[in-house]
Amino acid sequence: MSKSVESQAKAESSVGMILSILIVVGSLALFYLDPLGLNTTLYKVLVLLVGLVLAGFVFFKSPQGVRFNAFLKETKIELRKVVWPTRDETMKTTGMIMVAVVIVAIFLWIVDAILTWAVQLLTN
Repeated sequence: MSKSVESQAKAESSVGMILSILIVVGSLALFYLDPLGLNTTLYKVLVLLVGLVLAGFVFFKSPQGVRFNAFLKETKIELRKVVWPTRDETMKTTGMIMVAVVIVAIFLWIVDAILTWAVQLLTN
């Protein structure tokens, strides 16, 4: 009995996701295939936007959407706990990275020149 309840809950949770995907696919099909004869791009874009908003609404009412919304809220809380570097620290770190990039670029240029010279020496 427990398995049937779990399978029913799983089926119900995937219905909202499948429905929202179908709405997105349908609105994209209406946009590109234009079966309604909307020759104006504005109307086609409005139909597409309405479909995407409707799909988003359906998704956020599904169990996956509720979990995703909770995840976003937890992420926002965690971002408040981050200690961001000061402007001075950021400038120093950026400068060090730029110097390291230049050094690696010069090294790779030298290695490339040596390998090019060696290949030319072998092929001539």
